[in-house]
Amino acid sequence: MKIIFALSLLGACAAGPNDIVENGHDVRDASTTAPRGAYVYAAKRPLVAIGLAEASNVSEADAHRTVDSLADSAAGCFKRAQNLAQGAARITIPIDEGGVVGAPQVDISPREATVVGMLCLLAPLRMMPFSPASGDAGARSLTIESAWGP
Repeated sequence: MKIIFALSLLGACAAGPNDIVENGHDVRDASTTAPRGAYVYAAKRPLVAIGLAEASNVSEADAHRTVDSLADSAAGCFKRAQNLAQGAARITIPIDEGGVVGAPQVDISPREATVVGMLCLLAPLRMMPFSPASGDAGARSLTIESAWGP
């Protein structure tokens, strides 16, 4: 099951006819009719792929900046990890009105990848700055999915 999740994540990040690959970014054109479950935005770096699964009441600029920044940070972190185990994660972060990240919902597999996933993905994601909410936007959250490994 874990391998299927990782492969489906990497497959969802693959470039297709409506995708643009530019400066290491793999961006899906959201205006086309994409299959259900496709990422709105994705970034691939050496050893890691990160997909934006959902952004609720978060600006497109904040969401894209977060995915790109996290991918850059994670690539460096995974490169430094000794005996890097393949892994996958789904992380949802709530964002308050002031732009501060709250307590996340985290799912990392397999168990051997939990520590490196928390260090390379969760820690930098919790430190990300977001723009303050404008008006009564409602609850804000961001969900990313990632797969990594040699």
